[in-house]
Amino acid sequence: LPPFDITNDGEREQARFDIEGIVESNKDAAKTERDEYLEILLDCIASYEANKDLYAVDAPAPRIFDWDDPEALTHLREDGFKGSGKRQIRLVRSATFSIHPKEGVPNLLMGGYLRIVDVPGLGAGMRLHEEITLEEMKKKDAMIVLVTDAGRQRVDEMKSLSAVHWVKDNRLFGLRGNDLDEAAAKIFFVVNGANVRQAYDRLTSGESQAETEVKEVLRHIAPNYWEQYNHRGNNRPYFMVMAPPALYVQDPENAPDEFASETERIMKAFADKMPNIDPKSDPLAEEASQALLNLSEVPMLRESLVEFIRNERVRGQLREASTRVRQALQGLRRHYESELAQRGVYPPFDTSWETLQQKRYENLLRRMQKELPRMFHNALVDMSQRTNSDSRFRSLLAPSLASVKGMVEDAIKREIDELLDSYGTEYWDDRDVTYDNLIWGTSGIELPIKRILYQVELVMQQAVSQFMPSIADVIAIELQRTVQTHEIKSRLERAEYGQDYTYSLPSQPGEVLALEEAVERLVKQVGQNFRKVAEHATMYELVKPNRSIHYRLEQGDQMSLPTNERILDIALGNTAEVQRELATVAAQNGVAPEPAAQQTAPEAADDAFTINILDDQRAAGGEDDIQIGFPLDDPDGLAVPGYEMEFEQSYADKLDTVSEKAKRIFGQIVDDLFSDNELLPRLRRLFWMEATRVEQEFNNHIIKPMLRNHDRNMYNDDLRAAMEVDLESVSDIEGMMRIWEGLHELESGLMV
Repeated sequence: LPPFDITNDGEREQARFDIEGIVESNKDAAKTERDEYLEILLDCIASYEANKDLYAVDAPAPRIFDWDDPEALTHLREDGFKGSGKRQIRLVRSATFSIHPKEGVPNLLMGGYLRIVDVPGLGAGMRLHEEITLEEMKKKDAMIVLVTDAGRQRVDEMKSLSAVHWVKDNRLFGLRGNDLDEAAAKIFFVVNGANVRQAYDRLTSGESQAETEVKEVLRHIAPNYWEQYNHRGNNRPYFMVMAPPALYVQDPENAPDEFASETERIMKAFADKMPNIDPKSDPLAEEASQALLNLSEVPMLRESLVEFIRNERVRGQLREASTRVRQALQGLRRHYESELAQRGVYPPFDTSWETLQQKRYENLLRRMQKELPRMFHNALVDMSQRTNSDSRFRSLLAPSLASVKGMVEDAIKREIDELLDSYGTEYWDDRDVTYDNLIWGTSGIELPIKRILYQVELVMQQAVSQFMPSIADVIAIELQRTVQTHEIKSRLERAEYGQDYTYSLPSQPGEVLALEEAVERLVKQVGQNFRKVAEHATMYELVKPNRSIHYRLEQGDQMSLPTNERILDIALGNTAEVQRELATVAAQNGVAPEPAAQQTAPEAADDAFTINILDDQRAAGGEDDIQIGFPLDDPDGLAVPGYEMEFEQSYADKLDTVSEKAKRIFGQIVDDLFSDNELLPRLRRLFWMEATRVEQEFNNHIIKPMLRNHDRNMYNDDLRAAMEVDLESVSDIEGMMRIWEGLHELESGLMV
C-alpha cells in the first residue's frame, strides 16, 4: 500500500478504495495483524472526513473538556463513539489530565513540578507511536520501561528487548562505558503482573535462572545497570508491581469494581508475605492496606522516582549534556585534524613559514595524485552507466549489427548466384533433359553441391571477418565523445602547467610524444584494438561446430539418399522429414511384390509346369503374357499401369531450388550468429577489458610521469609561478589550525 496524504481528497479516496479491496479479498482468511492495521487506517480516514472542518485552516487547537462531562473520557477510549461522527480517537495526538488530589491526600505531582506522560509504546511497530514516544522522551527527566510477566515461564523478552533497544538507540545513542551507565539512571525498569503468584515466586526465588531472565534485558540498557542501580528495588534494580491492590486501597471509590475481588484474592494468595494480616480481614483497614502497598512496591517506585527527580535529575542532565558536548567537540577536532593531516600538517603546530609554503606545493601535488587518475576512470564510469549492460549494449550496436548482417547476406547471395551461373547455362533451360541427380546428369553437366557449400562458407567467414570490425567504430566513437565531454585533454594540459613534458606509450616503444598526441593515441588505441578483438571474437563464435557446413552434412553421409539434392534438406535441418520420406518409399517398394507372390502361390502347388516360347502362338482365346504399350497410345490419355508419366523438373528450376535452399542454409547460420546471446555479452566484456587496460596505461604512462616531473622541478621558478593559481590559501590552513587549537582548548577545559 503506497503512502498517501489524508488531507488530499484524491489520495484519500484512492487509499480507501485500495484498502477496502484488500480487506474484501482477505475476508475469508484468518484475521491477521495486517488486517487490524488496515482497519485502523479506514477508521482514521472516516474520523478525518467527519471532522474535516477542524483542519480547514491549520492543525486544530487543543480542546478542553470538563472532568464532569461524561463524553470527556469517551473521546479517549478505543471504542469511543464508534460508527458515529463524534469519533475522534484517531485524531488525538496527546491528552493532558490536570489532577488535583483530594484534601488530605499527598500531591504526587510535587505541586506541578512533576508531569506524568503515558506514551503510546514501542511494541506495535507503529512509526507514529515511536515518533511521539521519542519526542516525549527527549523532554522528560525520567522514564519507566514497563514489561509484563503475568505468570509466563519467562519475562516477555522479545517485547522487552525491542523496547530497550529502541530506547538505547534513540535516547542513549552515542554514549559509551561510564557515560552510558550514568545516563541510564533516568530509566526505571518495572515488571508488571506480580499479582500472579507463579511469576512472583519465580522471580523472587533467588535462583540464577530467574535473575538471568531480567539481566539479559537490563544489560542492553547499560552494561553495568544491574550492579550500579541494584539499590532501587527490593535488593534488585527493578520493581515488581501489583497495580490492582495499590489502586484499590488508595482510591477505592474510583477503582474498577473487579479490583476489590482481586485484592481479596491477593491477600489470600500472598498470606505468607503478610504474616501479621488476617487474609479474611478488610483490605481497606489501615494495617492491611499498608501491607498491601508495601507488597505491591508501588510506593517504593514512587519514592525512588521522587528522590531521583529531586536530587539526581539535574546532575544527571548536566553530566549527559557535558558528555555529548565533549563528544561533539572531539568529532569536530578529529575532523580538522584529519584535514590538516592530508595537508601534511600535524599538531603541535610549530611549522615555520618556509615549511608551510613548501607544504602548499606538496599538498597541490598530493591533490593532483588523487584527482588526475580519476578523470579517465570517471569517464569510463559515465559511459558504463549508459552502455555497460547487455540490453543497452545491444541497443547501441543494433543499427550497425543489422548493417553488417545485411552485407554478409549480400556477399553470400552474390557468391551463390555466381557459382551456380558458372555451372549452368541458359542453353539447357528449355531442353528435354533426363536429370538423374545434381552430381552427374545425362546432359553432361556436373554440379558439386558440397563444394559449393564449402566455398560459400569460406566467403561467409571472409565477409564476417571483413565487416564485423566496423561495429567497434560505434563504441569507439562513443568513448571519444565521453572523453570530450569530461574535458580530459584540456584538464591535463592545464595540469601540465605549460612544461611541455614528453611521453612514451607501450604500443609505440621508443617514440616520443607530446601530451595531446599521447592522449589521442590512447583513446584511438581502444578502438583499434577492439576492432581486432571484435573480429576474433566473432570468428570464434562463427566457427563453432554447430554452425559449420560439415556438421550439418555429417548426418546426411550416413543416409542413403535417392538424389544428392536431398543433401540440402539435411543441411537445412530437415533430417527427420527426409528420414520419413525415405521410410515411406522403402515401405512402398517392399509391399509391391507381396500381392504377386500370393497369386502364384496356388500355381506353385501344382506339379505341372509349362515352358512357353515367345514365338509360339498361344491357345485360342488366350491373352499375351506381356503387354507393351506407351502412355500416349491410350485413346483416353491414361497411362498404362506401371508406366505412370512423370515430367522432370527443368534444369533452370533445379538451379533455382539449389540457390534458394543454399541461401536458406546460410541465412540460418547468419541469423543464429547475430541473434546469439553469447556474442554481444562477450564483445561487451572484451571492450571493457580493453578500456580498463588503456586506463592503466593512461595512469602509468601519462599521469605518473607528469607528477614525477613536477616533483623533480618543484623548485623551478616557472613551474611555481604557474602552480600559484591552484595553491591552497595559507589563510585556509591557518584557519584550520586555529580551529583545532580552539576545539582542543574547549575539550580540555570542559568540566563534568
